Amino acid sequence: MARIETKQPGQAVADFSVNGHLITVSGVQVDCRAMQQDSERIVEVRQSGGSAHVGGDGAYLAHITIPAKVYIEVPSEEGEEGEEGEGGGVERVAQELDPNAVAITLWPLAN
Repeated sequence: MARIETKQPGQAVADFSVNGHLITVSGVQVDCRAMQQDSERIVEVRQSGGSAHVGGDGAYLAHITIPAKVYIEVPSEEGEEGEEGEGGGVERVAQELDPNAVAITLWPLAN
């Protein structure tokens, strides 16, 4: 499960749930697997005008930190074009997101 932290322990926070790589904050679902990139990404969930949304203006509800993609190198059957010889190439393959590597920081609800 994702690591969960609070900005101000003991303060009320938005309703949230974690289901593997899917995180829901105040009804806004964030698919961390779909949003993962080659560098770390911080997704802001904010509230303005009585509704929650990703990014934009408004009070923070949560920051969801999605780690960078992790790649492994595996031998390739074919070499790169223009190379002499057979095979010997290496292919980088992205690994599945580890939901335990995601961090959620919850902000106190605005009064």
